[in-house]
Amino acid sequence: MGTAEKIQSLLYDLDDSLPQQIEGSLIASGDGFLVGHTLSEVDDAKRVAAMVATTVGVSRRMADTLNAGALKETSISAEGRLVQLYLVGDRGALAVVAKEGANIALINLKAREQVETVNDLLTGALA
Repeated sequence: MGTAEKIQSLLYDLDDSLPQQIEGSLIASGDGFLVGHTLSEVDDAKRVAAMVATTVGVSRRMADTLNAGALKETSISAEGRLVQLYLVGDRGALAVVAKEGANIALINLKAREQVETVNDLLTGALA
């Protein structure tokens, strides 16, 4: 199984681990390209990947401005959904779209485990 297939499988595993809470997930590269996703619409996934990269960039700038150290995660809480962004080293980010009222602590636990695996996969693919 190639890197793309492994990443896709990892995203489905993440979604399936909390099916009542996670609506979908994706991996965006640092420059906003879609690496893999489980969202229902490919066009939406491509747009979201670009927005993930932009959001990470703004969040990094804020962390730098506040001397907060290296950015690790960003969260967006809206009326209907939650979006958690987890940096994958300097290669991109994992975005998890969750239902309103989802157990963020549990999502964080599952997603943070996957970030390490994705980082290893992307590092190996670029080596």
